[in-house]
Amino acid sequence: MTTRMYGRWEKPRSAGFFGLTWGASMFGLGLAITVMVGFMLTRSLTAAGVLVGGGALVFIPLVVSRDGRTGWELIVLRAQFTLARARGELVYRAGRFSRIPGTARLPGLLADSRLSEYETAGGKRFAMIHIRRTDHYTVVLRVIPRGKELVDQSQIDAWVEGYGRFLATQSRGGEVVAVTAVLENVVETRLRQRREVARLVRSDAPEFAKAVMREAAADIGGVGVRIEARIAVTYRAIGKGRIRRDDAEQAREIGQRLQGVLSHLARAGLPATPLQAWEVIGLVRTRYDLAAQRDVESAGSTITTTQSWDTAGPLAHADQWDHYLHDGGRSITWEMDAAPRGAVLESGLEELLRPRADVPRKRVAIVYRLHSAAEATKLVDSDFRDALAAEQTERGMASASASLRVGNTNAARQEQARGAGLTRFGVLITVSDHLDADLPGIEASVQGMSDASRLGVRRCYGSQASTFAASLGIGLILPEHTSISKRVSA
Repeated sequence: MTTRMYGRWEKPRSAGFFGLTWGASMFGLGLAITVMVGFMLTRSLTAAGVLVGGGALVFIPLVVSRDGRTGWELIVLRAQFTLARARGELVYRAGRFSRIPGTARLPGLLADSRLSEYETAGGKRFAMIHIRRTDHYTVVLRVIPRGKELVDQSQIDAWVEGYGRFLATQSRGGEVVAVTAVLENVVETRLRQRREVARLVRSDAPEFAKAVMREAAADIGGVGVRIEARIAVTYRAIGKGRIRRDDAEQAREIGQRLQGVLSHLARAGLPATPLQAWEVIGLVRTRYDLAAQRDVESAGSTITTTQSWDTAGPLAHADQWDHYLHDGGRSITWEMDAAPRGAVLESGLEELLRPRADVPRKRVAIVYRLHSAAEATKLVDSDFRDALAAEQTERGMASASASLRVGNTNAARQEQARGAGLTRFGVLITVSDHLDADLPGIEASVQGMSDASRLGVRRCYGSQASTFAASLGIGLILPEHTSISKRVSA
């Protein structure tokens, strides 16, 4: 049997002069014309020198990049972070003695979010998260991956193909902003198993059977690591006028589409169930406050008697340049810097996703930003034209890379014409632990796992709090909240 390989991903890049982007090339040409016109008008070498120096100060940071960001991006990011720290915006305090007593709302970009619960026509209850700043509505689905043990390769290939069809189907109408797949390793408290054993014991069961079940529950001990998987589907506001502003109408529209989402995921080997409101509250609460996990799991569905969406956030947090402090925990988030080079197998991320005792709380979020069918056709044609232009202007190793990009973009055009979707994707890796954790050791472990998966990653400097929230998989799509203009980006 032929082993399937996956790849041909390309980072969109407009082609300009000397390997620069089109925008940078046009800006450089404009600066050159400005210098020449200035010299012609003044006839002064001093004035021309000043114009050349000023142009260089503006142009060089635009074309010199580091870690995937231009010099201007790094300068603006550092300036924004410094200004926010001076204003006190990076420190958050909530709780009984805060300015709004008794609340602990989610901080930062999630501050204006709302949580509500509705029911589909089929009787399934689901939680819906509304982020009002972008008018996005998100439904979170619990997924139980089937694994690949004792499964034929043909079945695995069918599941991967089914997941690709699921993404392509969600992109066709243009209503889905993004799909976020999260696979998380959390500390196993065994409380859920014990509660399940207690539920299974009937009051009229024989005493011997009850004793056996009690001993079985007592023997479930120790602390390990378990895997939790979920998929969040984020929608734009659907409809027009009043419907767009009515949460109940949005829930009705999303509920009608939800059964189709579940069916597509089931065909991809991912049986899914929508999370209810109490489950979403418990999920967010335990990620911000690590010490609350046992209490939340013990409470189960009764957590809503003491907690709400307004109290699910941390009591205190501090957004540092290279890490994030929240209640009694510290988290570090990395982002994908480069996709794996060449083709990979379906198990390419296996080393990164595998649970490890030395990294007990690890979250990997893959964010798929979907293009509609109309957008996809324009983008694949534009990428192909840019690749052809780059191949004609570059030489040496750059020319070989450009030729490879021409082949990849041409293949994308053909696949899109046959019905495939076009998707931008990125990866966020978040590791959380207590304040006294061995952070240098954790960083080395994450770097090793990423290298084994052939994934280039970098730490999210200056945006740890927002990337932590985005990796939760509750509908926060970071590119929709960008604070730096695309004109100065790479």
